[in-house]
Parts: sequence; C-alpha cells; structure tokens
Amino acid sequence: MKKLLFVLVMVGLSASLFGQVTFVLKSIPDDTPRDSKFHLVGTINDWQPNLSEFEFTEGDFGSLSLTLKDVPDTLEYKICRGDWISVEVDSVGKDIDNRIYVDSIGSMVMLSIPNWRDRINPKRLVSTASKNVFFTPTSIEIPQLDRRRTVRVYFPPNYSSRQGFPVVYLLDGQNVFDKSTAIADEWQVDEAMDSLFQKRGLGCIVIAIYHGEDQRLNEYTPWANANKEGGDGEKFAKFIVRDLKPYIDKYYRTVPDRNNTIIVGSSMGGLMALYMALEYPKVFGKAAVFSPTLSWSSEIFTKIEKFKKRNFQQIYLYAGKQEKSPMVRDVKKANRLLKDVGFSENELMLNLERFGRNSELYWGREYPKAIRWFFKLKP
Repeated sequence: MKKLLFVLVMVGLSASLFGQVTFVLKSIPDDTPRDSKFHLVGTINDWQPNLSEFEFTEGDFGSLSLTLKDVPDTLEYKICRGDWISVEVDSVGKDIDNRIYVDSIGSMVMLSIPNWRDRINPKRLVSTASKNVFFTPTSIEIPQLDRRRTVRVYFPPNYSSRQGFPVVYLLDGQNVFDKSTAIADEWQVDEAMDSLFQKRGLGCIVIAIYHGEDQRLNEYTPWANANKEGGDGEKFAKFIVRDLKPYIDKYYRTVPDRNNTIIVGSSMGGLMALYMALEYPKVFGKAAVFSPTLSWSSEIFTKIEKFKKRNFQQIYLYAGKQEKSPMVRDVKKANRLLKDVGFSENELMLNLERFGRNSELYWGREYPKAIRWFFKLKP
C-alpha cells in the first residue's frame, strides 16, 4: 500500500461553515496507474462517476483532497477513478458497502483505498448469477445512438414448458444478478424470481440491460437539465421499445402484450422507467420506479400532467426517507399528479420506507414486493 503524503491544515473561518467537508486520500494501492484521476461518487451527485467538480486535486505537500460545500447531514459515497470499472473494492476484490458520511464525523475525512476493481485479476471475481442467467448470444445494437449494449437474460425454472412468460426489463443491468459486475451490490433478482416461482408459482423472464458506463447520464435522461447536460433518454427508450423488445419477443417465449411487460429502474433509471411508462403506455402496463431522480428536470412533472390515461396501468413508487432532499418530496408530488390524471388506488402504490436509502440493498428488497403487487400475489 502506497502512502500518500498529506498534511492536516488548520481550517479557517470558511471551513467552519455548515456542511463543508474535506475528503483526503490517505493511501491508495501501489499499482494505481500514475495518470489516474480520483472522483467521489454518491448520493450527492446521483452516482455520476466522472464529474469534474467531484475530482480530487493535489494540494500542499502532494496530498490529494476534495472539499465540498453544502454536504448533507448524511452522504453515501464511494471513490473511483472516473468510471465504475475502476471503483474501489476490498483487498481481495469484493465489492464494499457504500461509505457513509454523517455530520458527526466532522469536517475532515481520511480515506484509505484497499484496491480497485479493474486492478483485480478477473479470475478472482466470482460470478454470483444463478444458473438460469445467460448473456444474449451477442451484444445488441442501439441504432439510435450508434453503439452496442450487453444484455443478460434470466429464465424461470419452468422455461422448458411451452408456455409464454411475462417479461421484466431492468435498467442498470450490471447490478441485477451478479455481484462480480455490480457497482456496489447486486439486487439478487434471480434469487428473488426463483423464490417467487417456488412459493407463488410465478415465472417471468427478466432482461437486464447494462448501462453505458460514461454514457449512463445521457442515456437515462429524457431531457437535458438546467446545465444542458444529458438528454439522450428519448433515443434510448426508443431502442428498448423498437429494437430490444422485438428481439426478445422473437427469440424467447414471451407474452408480449402490455399487461405482461414491465419496466423497472432506480435512481436515474427510475426517472427513465417512469418516463417510459408515460411515453409508451401501450407497451408497458407496469412500471416499478425506485428512488427516481425527478429533480433532474421539471419536465417529468409536465409529462405527468399532460398524460392522457386510457387504459389500466400500474405504477409502483418507492423512496427511502433517509435519501437526500428532495427525493421524498418529489416522489410524493409524482404520486399526487398521477392521481390527478386518473390513476386509481388499484393502479398506484407508494412506499416511503422509514429507514430506506439510495442503494442497491434497498432496491433489491423492494423489487419482489413490486412484482407481488403487480401480479396480486400474497407476501
């Protein structure tokens, strides 16, 4: 472990302002590439791994530090080198829980990085995906964006029967089945679906669509924000509807109608899931929207207000009360607006979890609850 020289500098009056915190990289692995750039990624920046304003810079005596103003009372975060491939892991290459900053820690945080995901020998990364999970034979072309995408498919235990199956489309596919590919942790969707089949007899095909790494923000935002960032979400949604879904329906035994087609996403993916349910109500009869980043653009609320509801459609909304503001407020607003445009109590479910946070752990727990509600299954 290479020790980085750092110095603790007396903090002046400006550092005593509420919410200002300095993060210092105390040590990093010896094999860290010399040209690396280090970023803090977390709930404070919607988990975007390469934003320049969250990059560590070299200070006095060679220390690498990052000072943030207006840090919330509670912050979940990790350190990476500009993308999720190079996120920090533990000394043997396993994913670690999100780091948590609370204001009682103080205004300076010392960080030691045990290892980086991309510096681990791939043979040491053991897949946790079940035997029912496979990659599609080839990556899928996204003609709207001139790139390709990895897709994994979960088959229910009774797929050998000749029946058709409902299909769940899940965004941020790296995190769905497999801890060896996940950002922080996996949702364990394969285990959840196996359990639902064993206990309730429900079999579904699950399509895990990998995000585009440094293009994730662009692909998961239907509109640009106030800083003119993002905005390729409309094209990405068209890819799923016009290219991916027809491919899945052609090669796998699906029930392709809207009542058996579900879109699921969290965080930025939650924003996309809600957008896609509203933009393509004839395709997606069910949507699970977890911790959606509705604060990205007010256009999502305008989208709801202008929605012309014509058919029965189920939307499951979730937010954790421990998530940063304005998450809970925005989800409540979305729920209210959806009721205003005609969604009934049988079509809307709102769960505001008291201790919930913005993380895969909580979304993975919520996923089977949403599936049971969609299909009217007992807990």
